[in-house]
Amino acid sequence: MTPIIRTSRAAALAAALLVFSGCATKGDLRSMTVEVRALAVRQDSMLAVLTQQNAVTQDTLRRQADQLFEVRGDVSRQLQRILDELAFLRELTGQNQRVIASVRDQLEGLRRGVGTVPTGTTDSVADMGQPGVGDVLEGAAEATYGAAVEQYQRGSHATAQRAFEDFIQQYANHSLAPEARFLMADILAQQGRVVEALLGFNMIPELHPTSTKMPDALYRIGLLHLELGNTAEARRFLDRVVNTYPDSNAAGSARERLREIR
Repeated sequence: MTPIIRTSRAAALAAALLVFSGCATKGDLRSMTVEVRALAVRQDSMLAVLTQQNAVTQDTLRRQADQLFEVRGDVSRQLQRILDELAFLRELTGQNQRVIASVRDQLEGLRRGVGTVPTGTTDSVADMGQPGVGDVLEGAAEATYGAAVEQYQRGSHATAQRAFEDFIQQYANHSLAPEARFLMADILAQQGRVVEALLGFNMIPELHPTSTKMPDALYRIGLLHLELGNTAEARRFLDRVVNTYPDSNAAGSARERLREIR
C-alpha cells in the first residue's frame, strides 16, 4: 500500500471520527474534504506517472526482445554461412587431392608402361583413349575456377578470394588467370581496400597484356585513381582505354568519365 493511499485512508478515518464524536465543525469538515481531494489528485497523478513509466518499460522490453531475436537470427545466418564455406573448402581440398592422386597415377602408369605402346608406333596414350595428364590438369583448373566463380556470385567473397588465390597459385599461366585476378581485385574494391584493389588490377597489364580483360582492368584502375584523388593518373588510364581499345565496352564508360573530369 502506497503512502498516499494510507494517508488518504487515514484522513477519511479521521473525518469520520470527528463526525461521530460530534466535535467537528463545518470548517473542519471542509478543510478535511479539501485535503482528501488534494491527496486523491496527487494519487491519480502518481498513478498516471507510474502507468506511463510501465508503458515505457514494456516498450523497451519489447524492443530489446526484438533486437535479441534479430541478433540471434544474424548469428544463426553467419554460422550457417561459415559452415557452408567450410564445406566448400573441404570439397575444394578433396577435389585437389583427387586431381593430384589422378595425376600421380597417370604418371606412375606411364612410367610402368601401362597401356604399353608397341615398339615402332607413334600412338600416344591419349590416342588410345586414355586421358592425358594435360587433360586432367585442365579439368582440375576449370573446376577450381568454376567453384571460385560460384562463391563469388553467391556473395561469399572471402571464400571466393581464397579459391581464386588457390587457382592463381596453381595455374598462374592458365588462360583463365586474368579473369581470376580481375575478380580478386574486384572483391578487394568492394571491400573498400582501394590500394590493394589497385595493385590487383595492375597485375593484368603487367602479367597478361594480351588478355581480353585489359580494357576493363585499365578502366577500373582509372576509377580507383579517381577515388584516391589522383586525377592525372586516372585520366592517363582512361585515355589509354579509349585510344587502345576504342571498340570495347569499357571505352564508352571511359569517355563519359573523361568528360566529367576535364
